[in-house]
Amino acid sequence: MGKQTIQTVSAIRARQDFDLLIQEAGKSNRRFVVEVKGKPLAVILGIGEWQNILETLAELNDPEYLDSIREARREIASGELVTLEELASQVPTGKRGR
Repeated sequence: MGKQTIQTVSAIRARQDFDLLIQEAGKSNRRFVVEVKGKPLAVILGIGEWQNILETLAELNDPEYLDSIREARREIASGELVTLEELASQVPTGKRGR
């Protein structure tokens, strides 16, 4: 998905323009924060983004996934890195037989 645009709208406007807001959220990758008396109370976002959020939450609840992130951070902090050029030099090149 591309860059997110977040716009704040009043509950009155959200009620008046609900169809337009859900179309924008679903097709144009926009988020809307709905405010009541100046306080944010709800969000309108597209189904694709909602599914991405659910997938991310599932990953964050996976202990093995979190361990792999922690390990990667430790490797980065200790300088255990491989540059793209180094990685590319380790990949065999050449034509495959047919």
